[in-house]
Amino acid sequence: MKSLVKKILREHSEIDVTQFKDEVFDLPLEQRRAIQRGLETLVTVKNTENLEEQINYKGIPEMRAKTTIGKIFKWVKRYITDKAINFLINASMDEIKDTIGMLKVLDPTDTQGIFKPKAMYLGGGIDFADDGASWRTRVEEFFGSDHVVKDERLLKLVTTGDLNFSGIKYPAILNPLRAETVRAEDQEFQEMFGKWKTDELTDEDMIIFKEKIREQIVHQDLYMLQVCDTNLISFDGSAGAGTFGEAQISALKNQQVFIWLNSGTKMSNISPWLFPPITKIIKDDELWSFLENFK
Repeated sequence: MKSLVKKILREHSEIDVTQFKDEVFDLPLEQRRAIQRGLETLVTVKNTENLEEQINYKGIPEMRAKTTIGKIFKWVKRYITDKAINFLINASMDEIKDTIGMLKVLDPTDTQGIFKPKAMYLGGGIDFADDGASWRTRVEEFFGSDHVVKDERLLKLVTTGDLNFSGIKYPAILNPLRAETVRAEDQEFQEMFGKWKTDELTDEDMIIFKEKIREQIVHQDLYMLQVCDTNLISFDGSAGAGTFGEAQISALKNQQVFIWLNSGTKMSNISPWLFPPITKIIKDDELWSFLENFK
């Protein structure tokens, strides 16, 4: 009987694990916490009880809630759809525990295993971003100018790899846009960049363009990343090869990697290749309450 009920539920549930997680993880913080509490209670229930006796299948499963597990599912059902509930009913205990773990990762107040950064790099899209500057400026303003690495101190860092932390409050904020002086000062680069965007670079131009990118952008960014212990990445759909390359470098250096989901991006938009080094995932305006932990 138990296997038959699960078979029927699977046949009528069109939601898969990715859809389920997007639905749950996209909820507001307080609702995610409510789901987490319910699932944690479910995990602690030692007697699995007879779940099929609590289900009356009439197109949509209705929870009779006669037992502890039934009451948990009925309570959780206030926040998610029937299809998501179907997934939970059929989920293994490992899947439920994984969901609890991810809900904790998404909680901006949960800093278990996270240390206060000494230096934080502001990663994310620039070339293809609608606005790669304003959020970085807002982070700088959030912490204050005495946290921002700039001027002569930054120039020395991006040309020699050496950063003097004297007088800088932690976390030191490293904004790659502050280092890309080539964009403002090199007219030839600006012209080539425009041609690159429209696929008009000649072979000769490309040789010069690649060297400028390597020496005045890539090397500068890598010098900044090397002195950091934390990489905060704006994940808004505009990240290119540079951002993902920096994320892999952060992983190799055992740096903290914070992924900030914004501009409509969801958990399912994160590549499985990127998941292993991620320390924390933050959603939308929850970023600022998370950063409060480091003030």
